[in-house]
Amino acid sequence: MSDEELKKVANEVRKGIVTGVHAAKSGHPGGSLGAADIMTYLYFEEMNVDPADPHKADRDRFVLSKGHCAPGLYAVLAERGFFPKEDLETLRHIGSHLQGHPNMNDTPGVDMSTGSLGQGISAAVGMAVAAKHWGDDYRTYALLGDGESEEGQVWEAAMFAGNQQLDNLCVIVDHNGLQIDGPVEEVNDPMPLADKFRAFKFHVVELADGNDFDQIRAAFAEARATKGQPTAIIAETMKGKGVSFMENQVGWHGKAPNDEQFEQAMAELTAAERSSRMADVKKIATRVSYGEALVELANEHDDFVVLDADLAAATQTGKFKAACPDRFFDVGIAESNLMGVAAGIATTGRVAFASTFAMFAAGRAFEQVRNSIGYPHLNVKIGATHAGISVGEDGATHQCCEDIALMRVIPGMTVIVPADDVEARAVTRAAYECDGPVYMRFARLASPVINDPENYKFELGKGIVMREGADVTIIACGLMVGEALEAAEQLAAEGIDAEVINMHTIKPIDADLIVKSATKTGHVVTVEEHSVIGGLGSAVADVLCEQCPTPLKKIGVNDTFGESGPGAELLHKYGLDAANIVATTKEFLA
Repeated sequence: MSDEELKKVANEVRKGIVTGVHAAKSGHPGGSLGAADIMTYLYFEEMNVDPADPHKADRDRFVLSKGHCAPGLYAVLAERGFFPKEDLETLRHIGSHLQGHPNMNDTPGVDMSTGSLGQGISAAVGMAVAAKHWGDDYRTYALLGDGESEEGQVWEAAMFAGNQQLDNLCVIVDHNGLQIDGPVEEVNDPMPLADKFRAFKFHVVELADGNDFDQIRAAFAEARATKGQPTAIIAETMKGKGVSFMENQVGWHGKAPNDEQFEQAMAELTAAERSSRMADVKKIATRVSYGEALVELANEHDDFVVLDADLAAATQTGKFKAACPDRFFDVGIAESNLMGVAAGIATTGRVAFASTFAMFAAGRAFEQVRNSIGYPHLNVKIGATHAGISVGEDGATHQCCEDIALMRVIPGMTVIVPADDVEARAVTRAAYECDGPVYMRFARLASPVINDPENYKFELGKGIVMREGADVTIIACGLMVGEALEAAEQLAAEGIDAEVINMHTIKPIDADLIVKSATKTGHVVTVEEHSVIGGLGSAVADVLCEQCPTPLKKIGVNDTFGESGPGAELLHKYGLDAANIVATTKEFLA
């Protein structure tokens, strides 16, 4: 499995851990979450195991010496298919096979009953001795806690293993630095663990980040390659990893979340599930790029000013204010006046950038934008941030999903929705150079950087083919371009060749590109973080109806208001993610 695939599995494991301890109303989530990545790697990549035959003779063995982290082991076993995931909700219940500590008699996949700290490693050593004596080629793995290494039996077992040259044994120390009474170093510091294992004739691998699969993979590869001595992997992990309020908190060693905490934890893990694939991709909110681009532009031109309406920190025009205080004007909470003042400045032959939230720029100040800016065709550049449902927690009143439609209908108005940092910077510059009013739509959420700054070229009114395809055309803008690209990859795996177009300029739209692509693929899907009425989908439909009648499916907000919640979760709920693009496209093509 790739690292990204393993991340997704580990995230499901973490959800299983939280589900189990919440249902039990007790248990040990902190250490379980911290060790989830290591156990995931063991059961999904490293070890020879078979859920259909848990007791097969040649299986690799795993001993959870830190037995209180059973919720983590159970979640991994369930995810691997040893028993149904639904069983996790029976953790610690009467009659359940999921006891508070691992029980080899009742639970498929558990190789040794453990609980009392320090004892499991001895059993693991015994398994390795047996394999050596009878010529079996299985390997044995044991996971210990750093606090557990305060037990003398750990070192008795280590001494014996080293003297027996058990190169089929790998001991992993989960070094999160916390035990139930506080920091390990304050209770009874067992460090330096690496030096101690070396003294007992172990090969030692010091794993700097035990929550990073690339490093985990390398550590176990080194262990497997080591001959003539056992291996100890000292893994630096984060207790409570993946749940923000549990991370590095000793209080979550042995406490279950209440209902509210459970919902928060699952929400965070659900959001992480969606973003895991792009976790290593640089992400920047386009509103941030806009603010920085204004500063860069100011170093080249002195014929423009920037105005805001008491939202400079949020719109990021505060960066311009700091750099050019004499060219920045805050009109206060007065969005209609904001547009009127900007219009007045533009009548003098200068350029005015006017910024506020999309809801206020396109909604509250629509009449002023239409009559004072659009009608006289003035050089006012509207930087509207916090657009779309991804605004999140502020809810429906602030989630403007109608602004593209409102601005698109104004004669002479240019409407642009950049997809990433690179494009947002280019758009800001292009808006300055463009004659007449421009509406730029920027997101609150960070988006992956999908364009190469060395090769990217912005052309007003010209879409960009991000991926060639033959079966269907997916046309997207803004945050949805990244989701469309991810969806295209998933569709490719299922034999569907999708072309992806970044239609950054909604007006004037690139009709030639739309027709060319639609003619080639025969099917068009549009994706936008906006109402399906009047936005990108409608603009594309206008082109197709007039020039190239083609089956069209619009994905967007379906004639409804939004609601409060984390932006990433709302995108998922309202179908504005790769998963729904894939499902909708497949249904559309069927």
